[in-house]
Amino acid sequence: MDIDYLEEFLVIVEEGRLGEAAERLYTTSSSLSKHIRALETEYGVALFDRSKRNILPNEYGQMLIPYAEKIVQLHREIEKKLEKKALSNSRTINISAGYRIIELAVEFRKKYHINLDINESYEGSQLLHSGECDLGFMVNEENPTGDMVKIPYMKDSLVMICNRSHPLAGRKKVSLAELRDEDFVMFPDSDKNRISKIIYNTVREAGFEPKVAFTGSVGSNIVVAVAQNMGIALLWKKALRYIMREEIAVIEVEPVKEIEISLCYMKNHSLSKEEKLFIEFVRERSEHGEPVFE
Repeated sequence: MDIDYLEEFLVIVEEGRLGEAAERLYTTSSSLSKHIRALETEYGVALFDRSKRNILPNEYGQMLIPYAEKIVQLHREIEKKLEKKALSNSRTINISAGYRIIELAVEFRKKYHINLDINESYEGSQLLHSGECDLGFMVNEENPTGDMVKIPYMKDSLVMICNRSHPLAGRKKVSLAELRDEDFVMFPDSDKNRISKIIYNTVREAGFEPKVAFTGSVGSNIVVAVAQNMGIALLWKKALRYIMREEIAVIEVEPVKEIEISLCYMKNHSLSKEEKLFIEFVRERSEHGEPVFE
């Protein structure tokens, strides 16, 4: 038995006309007629009353309808389960991430059941060149050698956060120069941490060295420290929304400092079907669903 023939049978029953059913199924009336006759030959009975203008199921066709519906439904269910199982058994995608993508990764894993191994490293270029990672989210990646494919994901901007009791908490904007005498909660100052280096350099461009009262290796620890009035901090606005606390106020900073986050892979890397699926997933969720910068 061809399951497709049963699906076609049900569509013909719903439409009541062969032409309309053929149009809905993107096929021809003659093809549908052949398939229905094949079903009738298999079952040994006619399934439709062809004496009227509309093609209607006869008593045998009426008997077949609930069984056809169950068979088609079971067929669809097993197709989905097999596809899900095949994807779950597929190889893991190795991704480097120099920017917060955990929420994106969780959403992808829930939808496609494909395993992700995320290396939260700011050395994405090195990991891609060495083959340790297949894909990499990189910040302000210039790629001077031109050996990578660069897919725009999003832009993010620097903001200041402070405890709501802080004198600056009521401001909408603040200039970086005004923060000269403030205690800062910062990431460690490291050349390997591109996000951290951008923040330190931005402060230094404003004409001063930040007075660091506390350092944290992850954004959530910095937020906790700021919530406890240990100082102010400069973090990235879109990444911050996942780790916000009620005690925190967010203020825009001037001059505006933006970063560009891209999903990259080596041009000579042969993408797997899982990687292609992830890339398409990222494209769909990039800002406006299209490139956000040149």
